[in-house]
Amino acid sequence: MTTTINASTGNNLQVTADASGIIKVQSNGVTTNALAWMNFNGIVTTSIRASYNVSSVTRNGTGDYTMNFTNAMADANYCFVGSVNLSTANNNLTITPAYSTAPTTTAMRFCTSAGATATLYDCGYIYVAIFGN
Repeated sequence: MTTTINASTGNNLQVTADASGIIKVQSNGVTTNALAWMNFNGIVTTSIRASYNVSSVTRNGTGDYTMNFTNAMADANYCFVGSVNLSTANNNLTITPAYSTAPTTTAMRFCTSAGATATLYDCGYIYVAIFGN
């Protein structure tokens, strides 16, 4: 169930719940905790080390991944943040949302790359978090 704990100046402390199993901490109606996160190995055979509200990660190709949510987001207007390290390139590593695929309420596609040409690379440690309402 989603349990929402909301502290606001007008309503003091309110707690609401449904059946999804997610805890949301809010301040004046704005969610302040990560709604999903994961730490995973992105090299060839992906494996999730630890996660919250993530059912799986799919490797679409070299440096191209889709994070699948256990419980859907309220909408697709969430914030994606991430970092990477340990690749064969080991220089100028970046993680970005996939330009060709818009976020959905059930999944987020992103890419890891290295170097000035932004060549896609698999990375040994990929950290991703989703924030939203």
